[in-house]
Amino acid sequence: MAEVEQLSEELTTLKRVVQTSLHRGQLAKGVHEVCKAIESKQAKFVVLADDCTEDTYKKLVVALAKQFQIPVWKVEKGALLGEWIGISKFLTKTKKIKSRKCSSVAVKDFAIEVSENEKQFVEDKIKAL
Repeated sequence: MAEVEQLSEELTTLKRVVQTSLHRGQLAKGVHEVCKAIESKQAKFVVLADDCTEDTYKKLVVALAKQFQIPVWKVEKGALLGEWIGISKFLTKTKKIKSRKCSSVAVKDFAIEVSENEKQFVEDKIKAL
């Protein structure tokens, strides 16, 4: 039970960091932008979907991140990332019309809306990666 709560807390905090970074223009989306952010060392960390069907895509992002010493945080589903960055379409808050996946995003910087506790939680988590 505690493991489920911790996982939920991790995803909630990660979602908040990703969304606030998106709204502040501090998020790179898609393979081109993510690789560019990694190579220019602008990315603090990368979030990669485990269910990405393109193995070469995953290998490229992981290899680049490893080369430039940028942590990669993996989430189970790309649809979850798609919802977080707003590319999935909803009829209402709970009824989804179209689910679109996003395979990776790179957080360039923490937005000012992110609390110190959330920032510390994410930094501790990416150090453990």
